[in-house]
Amino acid sequence: MKENKNNLNRREARELRYNRRLSVKELASHYGRSERTIYRWLSDHNKNNSPDQQDHPKRHIRSRKYPLDVFIRITEFKEELPYRTAPIVRKLLKKEFPNATPSLSTIYKYFHDQGLTYKNRSHRKGYVKFERSKPNDLWQIDIAGVQTVGHLEKLYLIALLDDNSRFIVAAEYFKDQRGLNVLKIIRDAVLAYGRPNQILADNGTQFRNLIGELGTKYTRLLENLDITPIFAKPNHPQTKGKLERWFGTVKKMFLGEARFKVKTTPKLTLTDFNQMFREWVIWYNTEKPHRSLPGNHPPNKRFYETEDRIFRPLQAEINWKRWLHELEQTKVTKYNEIYYKSQKYHIPPGYSGTRVEVIEYEDKIEIYYKDKLIISHSYNVPIRQKKIKRKITHAGVIMYKGKPYTIDYKLAGRTVEVQEINDGKNLLVYLHGKLLKTIDL
Repeated sequence: MKENKNNLNRREARELRYNRRLSVKELASHYGRSERTIYRWLSDHNKNNSPDQQDHPKRHIRSRKYPLDVFIRITEFKEELPYRTAPIVRKLLKKEFPNATPSLSTIYKYFHDQGLTYKNRSHRKGYVKFERSKPNDLWQIDIAGVQTVGHLEKLYLIALLDDNSRFIVAAEYFKDQRGLNVLKIIRDAVLAYGRPNQILADNGTQFRNLIGELGTKYTRLLENLDITPIFAKPNHPQTKGKLERWFGTVKKMFLGEARFKVKTTPKLTLTDFNQMFREWVIWYNTEKPHRSLPGNHPPNKRFYETEDRIFRPLQAEINWKRWLHELEQTKVTKYNEIYYKSQKYHIPPGYSGTRVEVIEYEDKIEIYYKDKLIISHSYNVPIRQKKIKRKITHAGVIMYKGKPYTIDYKLAGRTVEVQEINDGKNLLVYLHGKLLKTIDL
């Protein structure tokens, strides 16, 4: 082993001597050997290549010599972007010197010898622990890494967590991590617990455009809901540390048991799996002691019992279908037309008799044939939202689950729509699509 290492050192020394023009003194300093030893390494190579030594079975390959321009370009690449890595530099060199591209090890050595190794000079700062003072001031949203679960295969967990209380306002497993599923989670959370002031996300394409600008469907939905989107610092997962920690809790306390259940229940579906998960989330929110909270109380105690907690229910109806655009198939008539929701749309010639797919957005529909976009049409539909209807009596009350609740005697005879929120703790009363009153149940 020691002999092999010495042989490697000898070969490296010859490469540095003839490619880099390092002196014997510099080589001696580099390897921590005497100059006499370095001379012997170099002379041994010459002896082994002499006619008298050709009976040796060991074959020495002459080190390759690269043009000086190659090393000049390496230096230029690094000075241009100091954090540019050796593999990237080698990729760039291949374009300019396809027949004289050094190996990665040679480039690494050159970085080291020339002091081109990139080091982050900024001092490492300790993590700053932050926490909003009230529930529903800030929610954190994120997508956990892929989790393989038996015959259900790859699943992605999307979750929303309240920053103050660690209360999970929505969480669900999906087959993919599309932005559409993110919007579903936001819908479920807002309908169940009202609107936060802000939602913190990372810089994934589900939340921001590929070029990092605002204007995605995610940000437009939050704007419609009067929620401010904020984004974590790139490559800094500690910003969403509470949710990252919760993902670890899921992996440790739920996923192992769930995988066993899936393994022993071959017919278990994703719907069944999510039902198991919802039951676990309820346990986490309502029963599991949380060491980061005062008194080790479970999250729901702080979420509901904090004084002056923020509670912002929807003030107007939202047509969620327009945001969670649904895909629908329809047949093209012989007149190159389709009918979608009682409206007629023109299709380019050539698709008569075929079935096309319609995807509905907030302001348009897109029509596809076998994943190919055919045409887009502007689209507007009236806003509709299903809620339970109740009539206000002459005394100004409504009946809900066998109990009377006072509304306003001046509205006697009017019909309102009611909806439960906050796990059945509150009842929202809407009149003509606008929030009229919030009732404690």
